[in-house]
Amino acid sequence: MSNEKKILIAYASRTGNTEKLAQAIAEGVRKVKDITVEVKRAREVTPDEAASADGYAFGSHSAFEYMAGELKTLLEELYHVRDKLSGKPVLLFTTGKGGQVAALASIDKVVGVFNPRWVKPGVAVEGAPGDADKAKAMEMGKKLAEAVKK
Repeated sequence: MSNEKKILIAYASRTGNTEKLAQAIAEGVRKVKDITVEVKRAREVTPDEAASADGYAFGSHSAFEYMAGELKTLLEELYHVRDKLSGKPVLLFTTGKGGQVAALASIDKVVGVFNPRWVKPGVAVEGAPGDADKAKAMEMGKKLAEAVKK
């Protein structure tokens, strides 16, 4: 299966809501043939592992209307391999209690230095993801996987 492409979903989750959203995105990715997906906490991802992926979803809970430090640390570590991330599809997602849209914008601004091929819109959910939120996340995961195949 040398044609198989890989998507890395890296997230920071304080209460479990962002992890649930990450899993819903992964479910959507799995609907596309010849794409594998790995879902990991941001602190468990190495730069080499990230550089070898073909597409990404980065997500975080809102931490004072900003991304969590765990995700920011990963993105800082990826800076020295940014040329290997350049041009690859990226989807962003957040959860929060009102600051999730601002947190999404903070991730967008930082990830922009990697020159990604954006998969928009990002997914921003208030509180725990409900059925409609999970359906949207699955739809965007499928869209990300299709972008990776192109």
